[in-house]
Amino acid sequence: MIINKVGAVSNLYQSKQVGKYSTAQATRAGDDKVIFSNQMQSFSEMLGKLQNTQEVRQDKVTEFEKLIASGNYNVAAENIAASILTSRF
Repeated sequence: MIINKVGAVSNLYQSKQVGKYSTAQATRAGDDKVIFSNQMQSFSEMLGKLQNTQEVRQDKVTEFEKLIASGNYNVAAENIAASILTSRF
């Protein structure tokens, strides 16, 4: 699965304070309330976890560096072409 522009989505949710309220709470004087569905709360939790993960998995980088340095890293041209087409179109 490819996720693009996670930061933009994150900023949108932060600016709207989505996920801030885990239960129904009054947003202003009166009876107005905001109630987020379980799905929204789940999305908010996943977004929080995603924001707290590192963008670079150093263990994977090190593994590929070793394979490349030893000359054992080989990728079929068909796989490269398929990945390019999948990500672009």
